[in-house]
Amino acid sequence: MSPEFGARSPLGPLARDRFTKAATMASLALVLATGLAAPAAAAARDMSSHSHATTPRGGDKCKPTHHKSRAGQPMGGHGDCKGPTGPTGPKGATGATGPTGPQGPTGPTGPMGMPGTPGQNGQTGATGPTGPASCVEIDGFQDQQVYEVRGAVNNGVTYAGIRDVRPSKDHTMRWTDLSTLDEYPDPATSGTACGVSINEHSQGNQDLAGIKIDIITTAGLVFETICTEDHVANTVATLTCPGPWVPLNSPSPGDLNE
Repeated sequence: MSPEFGARSPLGPLARDRFTKAATMASLALVLATGLAAPAAAAARDMSSHSHATTPRGGDKCKPTHHKSRAGQPMGGHGDCKGPTGPTGPKGATGATGPTGPQGPTGPTGPMGMPGTPGQNGQTGATGPTGPASCVEIDGFQDQQVYEVRGAVNNGVTYAGIRDVRPSKDHTMRWTDLSTLDEYPDPATSGTACGVSINEHSQGNQDLAGIKIDIITTAGLVFETICTEDHVANTVATLTCPGPWVPLNSPSPGDLNE
């Protein structure tokens, strides 16, 4: 169809001319905007590449965020940057005591201290009772060609001894313990036997015949006992001492035939 036969525009010739000019200006603005945007974008890409190439690794602890805006563009700022260290917090509670460690080595010996003041001596105790005297004595005689006799004291014990001297006998001294006889002096009351004497007279008729043994104690008391001897032909001579011990007059200072 020929243009002239189409529908006519409601605008007049002046209106159409204005419309055409406006469209032309809009197209020109679009072209300029596109040309300016492209170099700016290129420059931005170039700056970004240069920044990554010159920044050393590990030199900056702040990393750019990769969050995007709603429009899909990267958001500015550094989301991972660390701020300054804050103040130290309050001290926590003390923990439980740990196990005891091993013993350490012994330290060196310290200096010697000053000597202390000696203590006072205690008082001397009372003297104890006197113990028995250690008396040792012997006496003897011979009145026969058959035997000889002895009297002895040793630490408070009194003995009588006889020895057969005949050629056919063994000549052994045989002792009899006289401290076992009745009325032997008690050391607690009469003192301890300390001295001894012995005698015999065998001829004629007499009282108090036999072998007489006398002792004197540490208390100065005298006691006597009489023994008899037996010497038959086929046996050795022996003593028989029946006892008891009899106290005699004891010597004292000033005595004169009394």
